[in-house]
Formats: sequence, structure tokens, C-alpha cells
Amino acid sequence: MLWIILTFLVAVVGLGALLAAIASGGTPERRTGALVLTGVCILIGVVATAMFSAHVVQAGEVGVVRTFGSITGQVDEGFKLTWPWQDVEKWNIRLQTVVPESQCGDGSVNCLNAFSSESQDVFIGAVVNLRVDPRDVQELARTVGGNYVDRLVLPRLSQIVKDTTVQYRSVDIAPNREQIRQAVRERLGAELAENSIKVEDLLITNIDFRPEFKAAIEAKVKAEQDALTEQNKVSIARAQAEQRAAEALGNANKLRIEAQGQADANRLINDSLTPLLIQFQAVQKLADNVQIALIPSGNGIIIDPATLLAGGDRATPPAGGE
Repeated sequence: MLWIILTFLVAVVGLGALLAAIASGGTPERRTGALVLTGVCILIGVVATAMFSAHVVQAGEVGVVRTFGSITGQVDEGFKLTWPWQDVEKWNIRLQTVVPESQCGDGSVNCLNAFSSESQDVFIGAVVNLRVDPRDVQELARTVGGNYVDRLVLPRLSQIVKDTTVQYRSVDIAPNREQIRQAVRERLGAELAENSIKVEDLLITNIDFRPEFKAAIEAKVKAEQDALTEQNKVSIARAQAEQRAAEALGNANKLRIEAQGQADANRLINDSLTPLLIQFQAVQKLADNVQIALIPSGNGIIIDPATLLAGGDRATPPAGGE
């Protein structure tokens, strides 16, 4: 449109100057001046036409071609020529980072306001990496326009996050952080793909709640930890008591086994004793200076206590007789 206005003005001025010079019949200098002015106007028109026809689309951009305001196509990066009455609108197709800027529970920004299944406020910090599909930029320009982040991306992201977190209890949102991220990313990507926008990734940078709710959670966790500590103390005391009982039982079994062994030993000794063996062992226990009086075989041994005190040689019992 600007080219048309400029060309029209230049043409009017140049043609007017030429007609005035011819009609005036003036001096050659005046006619020469008019011709020079006409030539300058033609040169301006040519330069303007070249400027409005040549376009440079940078790397990472796509040019949307508009003809009298209507979108009539698109061009890739590089040096491009169009009709001078056409405009080329540059669109960024590089990777873009979108960060929501809603207020968080602690007063900071860059959050999405959502809710849990108990209607508890949840503040989600998120970052979206996206890019415009270069194959159909003109469709996005035609249906949404250049401000597609504010018009399309952020509203849908906010709604999808709300629809996802409301499926979880407040205490379950943080443990299911990855599941929530995947669900939001997949749905957001599917909806934005209809408008030639590709979601490369979505990150959840923070999950927060209101201060009073966090205080209640901390109190509950502390109470559970205290209860667990007491349970551990009871378990330790029970284990110690069981250990002492096991030790007592082991000692009792040991004593019983020792007593049984001693009883068995005594029984074996008792079964093996004979009168003759007893007599011989008694003699062996006497000192060397003890005198022993013997009686005939079969009448036993008579030991005179006086002889034990008087001393004498130790005798070995004969096989029989006096």
C-alpha cells in the first residue's frame, strides 16, 4: 500500500512537471529542469519499486506474504522477491520459552493457579518450550495472529493444569509430579498442534500451597514422626525383653543338660562299682605310712584307726588269704 501511494505521488509530480514544461513554451533551461525533475521522479519510482519488491528473511524465520492486507502465501528464509504492492511479515520459528506470570501463594510470580480434589489452592511453576511449525505459519497467522502466546498458549496451559491437578488430593500432587507433567504436556501438545504450534517440552519447576496449608502438613508430618519414634522405642524394648528371655531359657537349658549329664555319669559310675573295687580304691587313697590290718578273704577290711596314726608300710592286698 505504501508503494502505491509513493509511486502515485512521484508519477503525479513527474508528469505534472513534464506537462508544465511542454505547455509553457519557455526557455530551454526551464524545459531542461522539467525533464530533469521528471527523470528524478522516475528514478525514485524505480528505486522504491526495487526496495518494496526485495525482502530478506533471516534464518529461523518464515515470511508471511500479504497482498493488500490479505494473507496470500509464505516464503522461506533467504533473499526473496515479491510484487512491490505485497508485504512480507516475519515470523519467528525458533525454539521459544514461555513462562506463565501469575501470582504464587508466597507472593512471587511465574505460577499457574490450580486446585486439588479438595479445592485446595495449588500453585504450579511451569516452563513450556515450543516452536511454530514452519510448514503452515500462514494458517496460524490467519486464524490466531502474531500474539498467539497470550491468545492461545497461556490460556490453554492454565486450563489443562487445572483439569489435571483437580484429579489428585493435595498430598498426592507432589508425589505424582511426573505423571501430572506428562499428562499436561500430551494434552497441550495435541491441542496446539491444531494451530501449527509444536510443544517440544514442558517442565514443572515448582509446586506450592498456601502457607496455612503447608503449616498443617508440617504439623501432621511431625506428629507421624513422633508416633513412629515411640513405636520404635516400644519395638526396641520388646526385642530386649525377648533377648533376655532367650538368654534365661538358654541358661536353664544349659543347667538342665549339665545336670542330666552329671546324673548319667553318676549312674554309670554306680553301675560299675563292686565291693572289691571300692576296697582297692580306698587303699590307694591312704598315705604311704598307714598300716592296714587284713582279715581272711570274704570278711572285708578292718582298718584300725590307731595304726593309721602310728604309721607303717603300705601293703598291697593279696589275691586271697591272710
